[in-house]
Amino acid sequence: MKRILIIDDVRDRAAWLKASLELAEFDVVGVLAWEQVDECSIQAALADVIIVDANAPGRDTLEQISLMSSTLEKPVVVLGGQKDQHSIQEAMRAGVSAYVAHTVQGEDLSGIIQVAAARFSEHKRLRDELKEAKDQLAERKLVDRAKGILMADHGYNEADAYKRMRSMAMSKGKRMAEIAEAILLAKELSA
Repeated sequence: MKRILIIDDVRDRAAWLKASLELAEFDVVGVLAWEQVDECSIQAALADVIIVDANAPGRDTLEQISLMSSTLEKPVVVLGGQKDQHSIQEAMRAGVSAYVAHTVQGEDLSGIIQVAAARFSEHKRLRDELKEAKDQLAERKLVDRAKGILMADHGYNEADAYKRMRSMAMSKGKRMAEIAEAILLAKELSA
């Protein structure tokens, strides 16, 4: 059962949303007004999904949504948002997982939440893969620069420079990138 945090300034709407979610067998872990929203209050709720009402998402609202989505790594569903393309694009850039601009019926909530959670998971997986690829590329560049130093300063060919670095990494229990950083630092100190 997914735990849901509701953020809505309109009490009646928040109460209806809470009742509808509980009827759909979701666990509503909190209902906050926008003025109560900060990183601590969101973390304390231990929600799996955050549902916000944003009839007119302004810059502050979008910044808070971005914090929820990226920093706290929570899927965010916006209900009652503006229908114009600009508002939708701004919300999506802020990290919204689902944006519903029309009136929602109680029976729609389960599907919306499932899609938002799935979309968020897929987006997170892609971000993680991209970060890993960037990290690997950065490490490879470090290793290549360090190999270049060993080749220039000690006359090793590329294969020998790589073997020496790999051997040192294994004997010291370090990653190749750490050895490369040490070589680059030593070169910088000797210059």
